[in-house]
Amino acid sequence: MDRIRCLRTFGGQSGISRKAGADREPPRIFFRNRLVTARLLEPSGEGVDSLGRASLSVLSHDEIQTIHEATLELLETVGVAVLEPRAMRMLIDAGASRGRESERVRIPAGLVREAVAKAPKSWTWHARESKHSFRVGDGGRTRLGPGSACTNFLDYETGAARTPKVDDAVNLVRLMDALEYVDINYTPVEIETAAPPRYREVATCVRDLQNTSKPLVGPTFDGQMARDGIEIAKILVGSEEELRRRPTIAGYCDPVSPLVHDRKMTETVLEYAAMGQPVFMMCLDLAGASAPATLAGTLLQQNAEVLSGLVIAHLANPQAPVVYGCVSGAMDMRAGSAALGGPESGLLSLAAVQLAHFYGLPCSAGGQSDSKIHDAQASFEKATSLMASVLAGADFVDLFFGSFEGYNTTSLEQVVIDHDIAGFAFRYARGIEVSEETLSLDLIREIGPGGNFLKGKRPLEHAMRGSQRDHYTPFVIDRRARFSWENAGGKTILEAAHAKAMQILGEHRPAPLDPSLLKEMEAYLETVRRESSRGNVARD
Repeated sequence: MDRIRCLRTFGGQSGISRKAGADREPPRIFFRNRLVTARLLEPSGEGVDSLGRASLSVLSHDEIQTIHEATLELLETVGVAVLEPRAMRMLIDAGASRGRESERVRIPAGLVREAVAKAPKSWTWHARESKHSFRVGDGGRTRLGPGSACTNFLDYETGAARTPKVDDAVNLVRLMDALEYVDINYTPVEIETAAPPRYREVATCVRDLQNTSKPLVGPTFDGQMARDGIEIAKILVGSEEELRRRPTIAGYCDPVSPLVHDRKMTETVLEYAAMGQPVFMMCLDLAGASAPATLAGTLLQQNAEVLSGLVIAHLANPQAPVVYGCVSGAMDMRAGSAALGGPESGLLSLAAVQLAHFYGLPCSAGGQSDSKIHDAQASFEKATSLMASVLAGADFVDLFFGSFEGYNTTSLEQVVIDHDIAGFAFRYARGIEVSEETLSLDLIREIGPGGNFLKGKRPLEHAMRGSQRDHYTPFVIDRRARFSWENAGGKTILEAAHAKAMQILGEHRPAPLDPSLLKEMEAYLETVRRESSRGNVARD
């Protein structure tokens, strides 16, 4: 299967890159008299991406084109509500039209095409330490980050959920700083504090920089907080000019479904985009609640929300990096709540990645569970949803590490367990390398029928090299025989994850932040405290 990418323009013509043979209909398979369309591992070589990794898709080329054309029609005839005055003026000046509804704007297809065509297709996200910087949009492995703004912390000692504390935030960020598969790092909890929101958010940003040297997401509550985050980033890199040259701090925008860009989130888009920093357009549409019950209808609405947000970012700065984001799911009609760990979320993520790559945009997709505790449900929902996003070729699954209960709860132990889930997903995505060396025909010939691949120098050397190349080494998963496991204490995976988290927190020391930079950041934080306080403020 091709990674689907837009070549030039689209609308009248397909504009989709195809391999030879890609026009062929996929195999038709009947299972219990029901037609199943198979798009995985076709004889033509589809089922692997351009880098030779295993890959997965749910939409055909024609289906993507259909969704795209319906999106352009929706934006031109129905439009979106834009509640931020500057963004509304920019859209009108660029050729959009305002109808009788004062807050609704209809966006012409040409403006959407222009925004997509000029949006950066790849860029580098710079970290405090260069070893943690990485390229986005180059087809590399999926980049992972923590679940965001969790309101509960699951306490290992009590087994109960409680309000997160500052120490919890520090430990979560420090733990993730040490983990190989965590690429983006920031405080993933809402801390209850008496401090004004603006001070709290900026203080969190400064604290994160003290506890991780990986790329981070800045304050995104409104335009002022976005400007504060940008000021902290300027201090970090040395100047505004350097920050524009090196995207360092990302902003998040969550469109309000259906089809609304609210004032505060749109302010955030304008501020980060104007400074050339990455903007994640993260849609959480609920099929059957805030979006049509059909997944195709949800994809259409979500696509319109992302592309209209892209247009707003484009008008602020055509060179601003924008990420197509999807953490959408379905409404469970029986439970009356969002189902974000179900197969619908995985399918929507798969489709969103295909749509994003059709437009040539990097994509962030979902990986979540609806479970309230560390149990089998949490593991299989997170594993299957992450696998879908990784095998689809998502550039990011940012809201992943540690979170469950639909992004509401987190824990140190889940962060560790998620590291193994990520390792499994990445190993699947890497696939199997077939070459003269890896086929090992000479060794099989040498060992022969009934031989032993662990006896002798050459077989042992091969076993070591081959296992290092092809075999996944677990982080906390236990594979020992039962008697060995029992003799070692018979720990559950939760107990093992807790022990691993405590070990890492006891041993890992984040790279220190330059004292002169910290002093300057603290001075800015004090200015924020004075400006936002009324009376005494309790520092967090």
